[in-house]
Amino acid sequence: MKKLVLLVVAPFLMATQCDDDFDNSGFVTTYFIQNDSGADLYLLGDDGQFMEIPDQAAAEIGSELNNITEAIPPSQSGTFVQVRLYRMENDNFILAYQQNPVSDRDWTFSEHNQNTFEYSLIITADLITP
Repeated sequence: MKKLVLLVVAPFLMATQCDDDFDNSGFVTTYFIQNDSGADLYLLGDDGQFMEIPDQAAAEIGSELNNITEAIPPSQSGTFVQVRLYRMENDNFILAYQQNPVSDRDWTFSEHNQNTFEYSLIITADLITP
């Protein structure tokens, strides 16, 4: 009887393990903001938290894993809905840049290998509101 139960349960357990491996493998798309504005910026995340992006630095703002061979454009990302960047002025956060909705044409695409895609939003001084 124990062997019969094992024969019935074993394929189910193996199938579940294979699904988990498939869900955790595939193609990753990563999103970055490159701050070339001349000032430190602060990204306001969808969770209401600020993340500092120092001048002349890049910060990863999210990544997504999928099982198809195509990158996920920023406008279709499930990791962020909009991009709001602030600068600090007299201990106050001042809105300096915003994309709402996210515009794919403002992002630079690169493919590092067959399984890794990147989108970068490069923020320069001329994009920042005074």
